[in-house]
Amino acid sequence: MLLTLLKQYWWIVLVVLALLVLQSTKGSRNKGTSSEKSEDLPYVLKRYLMTRAERSFFGVLEQVTDSSKYYIFPQVSLSNLVTVEKGTGSYQAYHNKVDRKSVDFALFEKSTISPVLAIELDDSSHDREDRQERDAFVDGVLAKVGLPLLHVRAQTTYDPKQLAASIGEAIRR
Repeated sequence: MLLTLLKQYWWIVLVVLALLVLQSTKGSRNKGTSSEKSEDLPYVLKRYLMTRAERSFFGVLEQVTDSSKYYIFPQVSLSNLVTVEKGTGSYQAYHNKVDRKSVDFALFEKSTISPVLAIELDDSSHDREDRQERDAFVDGVLAKVGLPLLHVRAQTTYDPKQLAASIGEAIRR
């Protein structure tokens, strides 16, 4: 008798099984999405946007930059400074190359919010081979788009006059 019922109502059994499968996969697909409770998310607030060396340099940079002409933004993503040219094949691949890279500081003209200078504070990590390759790539990208890049060696103190002169010279290039 059970066999007879299964033969007549096989499609109901199939639908029930399909619904069970969908329900079980729905839970695993939603992991990591907005349905997670905020207290379950693995994030903590970063206390500082910049390293101690970057904060020290930022203070001097503020002193020597004409605040009536320029904004100083720290930790600017390269993808906010450049974009892949329209019509270029492999857009996503080229975008991904710049997407997770940033420069330590960028000066933006106040009237247009256009970038005029990128600044990299080079500490000892920039002596590593992998970092030099990354720096060469960033240098090349910014040179290609015509945005000057100033490399400043990290120090305990900075000569404000020298820094101001270097910035002025880099912007005029």
